Amino acid sequence: MSLWIETPTIFDKATGEPLLSFKDSNWSLDAARWLSDSVVELTLRKYPGNHLPTNVVATVDCANRNAKIGQTEIQSLAELEPALERALTWRTVEPPRPAPRGCAGILRRFFFGK
Repeated sequence: MSLWIETPTIFDKATGEPLLSFKDSNWSLDAARWLSDSVVELTLRKYPGNHLPTNVVATVDCANRNAKIGQTEIQSLAELEPALERALTWRTVEPPRPAPRGCAGILRRFFFGK
C-alpha cells in the first residue's frame, strides 16, 4: 500500500513569488485545469479522507490574487486554506464494540443469535 500526497504551490511566473502555498502538507492536488492564463481550477483533497465532500474544487485567480470555492468568494489567497478547511465535514469512525463476554455474551447469543 502506498500513499501519494502532492501539496500544490502556485508561483508568479514573472517574479518567482509564491502566490499560494499550503501550511498543512496533507492537502493534495488531484487535478489542475487552467481556465485562462491566470485562472486555474484546483481539485483538492485532504488526507486522511474521512470527510465530505471527498474533493473540494477551488478556482484561483492568480492575477487578482483571490479565489472561489463553489459560490463562496475568498478575498485573498492567504484565506483559501482556512476556507477549504471550513468546506469539509469530518466524519468520525467509531471502533467496533467488543463482543460481550461471560454471562452477558451467552445471553446475547441465546436471545439474539449474535
